[in-house]
Amino acid sequence: MLASASLLAAPVDRPASGADVDETRMVAQRPGPPPDCLSLTLNGVSVLLDRRELAGKAAVQSSQWTTEAERLALIEGQRASALLSAATTVKGENGCAQINAALDAEAKAMVLAALESGSATVLVDGSKTPIAAVAIRYLGTRCGPLCGRGHIMVYVPGRSRPFLVQDWWVS
Repeated sequence: MLASASLLAAPVDRPASGADVDETRMVAQRPGPPPDCLSLTLNGVSVLLDRRELAGKAAVQSSQWTTEAERLALIEGQRASALLSAATTVKGENGCAQINAALDAEAKAMVLAALESGSATVLVDGSKTPIAAVAIRYLGTRCGPLCGRGHIMVYVPGRSRPFLVQDWWVS
């Protein structure tokens, strides 16, 4: 079960953490919503996630792990479960079940993973037409051996403010 769940997530090749970096990547997203989806709004941007993909990840609930890949699959499963449990039964205008609760860092990490892997659909300001790609900026500043911080920010191209900001690393 653990091996199959870890295959669901495409690994994301991020820049090295703990170092000075300022890199922006354009990441193509799904061209349309999945048939069974969850929707959450972050700063005026709707992110649609595939409920079946999240359920597959959430199915990994064993507390036993022996490899790093299994440990990461368990963490991802817990994050997916949290998102699924936050969904309401009410469907929004985009046809997806709504997530109206405030997201904690774990849930945001799951949303970020979907955006980094290109498995989300992104709609801007109530538009019915998804945007083709998002800009993901990796920004890290190291000021000494035990001093530094990194963030990952996700933007709609052409906008100056990110709709999602996630802590990446701290030293």
